[in-house]
Amino acid sequence: MSEEARLQQVAEIVHGAGALVICTGAGMGVDSGLGTFRGRNAGVWPPLKALQVDFSEMSCPEWFETDPRLGWAFWHFRHQAYTKGSPHVGYDILAKWGGRMPCGLFSVTSNIDGHWERTEGVGPEKVVECHGAVTHMQCVKDDGTIWRTDDREMEAMELPAWDLQPGEAVEVGFCKGCVEWEPAVMGEDGATVVSADGKELAVKALRRPGGIDLMRVTEASPLPVKPETGEPARPNVLMFGDWGVNCDRIDAQEQRFEKWRNALARDVPLAIVEVGAGKAVPTIRHWAQRMARGFPNSTLVRINYDDSDVPDDLVGRSLSIGGIGALEALARIDSLVDKLRG
Repeated sequence: MSEEARLQQVAEIVHGAGALVICTGAGMGVDSGLGTFRGRNAGVWPPLKALQVDFSEMSCPEWFETDPRLGWAFWHFRHQAYTKGSPHVGYDILAKWGGRMPCGLFSVTSNIDGHWERTEGVGPEKVVECHGAVTHMQCVKDDGTIWRTDDREMEAMELPAWDLQPGEAVEVGFCKGCVEWEPAVMGEDGATVVSADGKELAVKALRRPGGIDLMRVTEASPLPVKPETGEPARPNVLMFGDWGVNCDRIDAQEQRFEKWRNALARDVPLAIVEVGAGKAVPTIRHWAQRMARGFPNSTLVRINYDDSDVPDDLVGRSLSIGGIGALEALARIDSLVDKLRG
């Protein structure tokens, strides 16, 4: 079947659906300029290459215990990217589709950017952020409370600019809080660090000669704390290897979803549109598949540039859209839906 024919089938499913479940992973954010954990659009925080640590390794809670200024430099980068970025028009397209359906919509996402909360027609009452969001904070040593992230506090955090040029001379350290610095140079990408003989280095600290560490929040800058107690804070986000996340907010969102789902008739023509959910952390793929198996008149639409395949038991009532980005796919489907509406 041609790509256009598959898109036409998706449009017909959307046009005839009685309810919509939107399931989104990191690939949904690419058209908003946000990165993924792995693959062609892996998110880039410049010091990662100098550290020789990947994005998922840096997304671990242990940094708030062992090296909080490095941990917060990374999470400040992510917070600013997510909160200053805007949801692309694909969010509005999906919300519009669900808003027309008799039983409405619910959004389930593994993304921590808070973009569905900012989308008209979805908002905080119709979303499950199953990994949490940077819009909320908790204590590093969880005390049972969650609070809204203070954007002013995040904005005020001082980080040196990483504006190093290829071939620029720098000084590097090989331990946290090092007092001995060794000469090195920046690689061709302005992020990799190499020795004088051209060998790539994994470093723990980096500065211009005699300057301040470019990898960390400055020593003079206060780190986020709980306002009432001053206890060290962290994002209320489920990180890799995270046993200390407070799930109360996620649990409340899931309860709202369950109430909505349980109110649906079992034979409702349910459209499940999954966008940008990869296999490395398959939470959203599994969620979408469970929904499809629970409603016999449902159709799973899997939009994924690289991994649009579906399980064998769902082949007969699913549609795979691969090889095109999220926004392009949604925009083309929306145009076809509009034609069906007349």
